[in-house]
Amino acid sequence: MRNPLKWQGSSKVYSLPWLKNRIEYSSDPDRIAAYAKTQFTRSRFVMALLSEFHLSHHSIVVSDDEHAMWLKRVAKPHMPIDEDVPAIAKQITEKLFDVNGLENEQKSIQISDSLIPELYRIMLKNMLEVEVLKPLEDYITQTKFPHGSRPLVLEGLMYSFRLHLPLLRPVRWLFDNLFFKRVLYMKRISVKLEQMVLDFTLPKPDSWFATLKELRLSGKITKAQFRGEITSMLVSSFSLASAMGSALLCLAARPSYQKKIHSDPAFTRYFVMEVLRLYPPFRQFGYEQTNKNSDKQHPNGFATEFMIPVVDLHRNDSIWKNPHKFYPERFLEPDASKGFKYMPFGMGKRSCPGRSFSMSLISQTIKFVCSDACRFRLVKSKEMPKGGRGRLVSFVSNDTITYEVKG
Repeated sequence: MRNPLKWQGSSKVYSLPWLKNRIEYSSDPDRIAAYAKTQFTRSRFVMALLSEFHLSHHSIVVSDDEHAMWLKRVAKPHMPIDEDVPAIAKQITEKLFDVNGLENEQKSIQISDSLIPELYRIMLKNMLEVEVLKPLEDYITQTKFPHGSRPLVLEGLMYSFRLHLPLLRPVRWLFDNLFFKRVLYMKRISVKLEQMVLDFTLPKPDSWFATLKELRLSGKITKAQFRGEITSMLVSSFSLASAMGSALLCLAARPSYQKKIHSDPAFTRYFVMEVLRLYPPFRQFGYEQTNKNSDKQHPNGFATEFMIPVVDLHRNDSIWKNPHKFYPERFLEPDASKGFKYMPFGMGKRSCPGRSFSMSLISQTIKFVCSDACRFRLVKSKEMPKGGRGRLVSFVSNDTITYEVKG
């Protein structure tokens, strides 16, 4: 009996006879480096995944290259400046870890459940640059933000069967209604939040929100693109919550680094880099050739779509020494993160547009928690966080964190 799964090239390249696409998965830095020299864009598979997660086909992250590059340049002046980030980090931390009435007591919280809505507020106030009015503030406070989505393996199968196409949307809805109610729930929440942002916020002068309105009125972006950028604030809060939550959990599990960062704040950067190595928010990135020929095979031997499983890359024992060990000191070595072996934010022109802000905010949060100004201390956890779930944006499975007020 003929095997319907035809392996072509290396054992990491596969296709099905009835599919036009060939997909290669690679965690080999040399292979990734060779691919990076070609002309590529974000893959259709990843675009489909992001469109589902963003609940929009029109935000900066899922738009075409030309639009994305142009909008990045327009958005750049509206990013929080470095001088403002420590105050934002302090605000997040003090909101997250409430110390009122906890003298000589401990309190435990689910870090992701608490972080997502708080970071959403931060994104609205500091990225979209709006004043949040009470109806929206109350809705954010009262709403749960579950971070479950369809597993990546299932997403791949659905993509293979073309269930991402608009014509088959009813089939996808029925499937989600039977097995993934959280997906439909978050779609409803996202639509509700999008409308409430329009109805219950006041944009600051020259804000990103005001700029988007001007672009919409001038016809430089469509109504769908305008609303897509509003929705992207919610999605950014999910990925940032994943990274920041993992950093705090690692700090609780390795209290020796609290002392080290207290005495040497510059070491925070290496600590955060190690967190993102072991617990990258995005499980995989995918790219696609922009100069494919008619047989869907690039002359250099690359598949139609080139997928990089980031967790496998970051824990590849042929690249990293003791890859499963939490050891921030590894990044003290020259060129430790170079050579396409470290990619928490993707690569090339389709890398994460919020990379710099994310790194800065996570680092400043960790610095504050380790500083004398912080009024609480993290209680040592018994173990390191356990792996990311197999979703597009991954969260660790054991995310309870305990803290106590300093005496």
